[in-house]
Amino acid sequence: MLLRILVIFILCLMILPILIIIPLSFSSSVAFEFPPPSFSLKWYQAFLANNQWTDGFIRSIIVAVLTAILSMVIGTMASMAIDRLRFPGKNLFMNLMIAPMVIPLVIVGIAMYYTFSVYQMTNSITALVLAHSIIAIPTVVVTVTAKLKGMDRNLELAALSLGSNPIGVFFKITFPLIRSAIIAGTLFAFITSLDEVVVSIFIAGATTKTLPVVMWENMRTQVDPTIAAVSSILIISTLVVIIIQAVITKISEKKQAEA
Repeated sequence: MLLRILVIFILCLMILPILIIIPLSFSSSVAFEFPPPSFSLKWYQAFLANNQWTDGFIRSIIVAVLTAILSMVIGTMASMAIDRLRFPGKNLFMNLMIAPMVIPLVIVGIAMYYTFSVYQMTNSITALVLAHSIIAIPTVVVTVTAKLKGMDRNLELAALSLGSNPIGVFFKITFPLIRSAIIAGTLFAFITSLDEVVVSIFIAGATTKTLPVVMWENMRTQVDPTIAAVSSILIISTLVVIIIQAVITKISEKKQAEA
């Protein structure tokens, strides 16, 4: 009981400073004041009226969706290879797949900029999706691999012994059992891309700025509660995705328990 209270206390200390941004976004003041003198929606109206903000938000959603799809496909395939196959250099392959999680993002950004500039791909949605996918794939690999480790392989062997081919086994047996992990990894990849700023600064150009890059550039010149409104949108979007992931995981586990 004491440990649970301590964990909740630590989580509150970590989360509350972030959540303070939300009431600040409804402030009527032209500067950051807490508590707000009065509440107003004018900073959200300012966000919607500014094409730079809205274009960056739409572009971020597009990049995040494409990144989530690409990361899901590559990450799931890599997880299957790590868990199912035996091949020379397997440990090296696994370390390379999760390396972007531990390498500083500044180094990743510099490497991505150099690589894409050689092929003249900077300032493009394609480059942003590829760069974000490199960062997001490890979340899918870790999530799906953990699920595969706890899966009963006898179900796959039984399907193979009954005449099914490996592709059929994956879609009829393996995929339903690891579906919750794939969805969770995909949603985490979406969040990773949506919030990514460091690598995006190196890759994005004048016509491909994502919302975090626009936020960064505006904070360098002026700071007003519009930043709080944009931050609140990102925070709420992230929370919604996390809630969706938790609900899907719970429903999936309930169905598996009933089966």
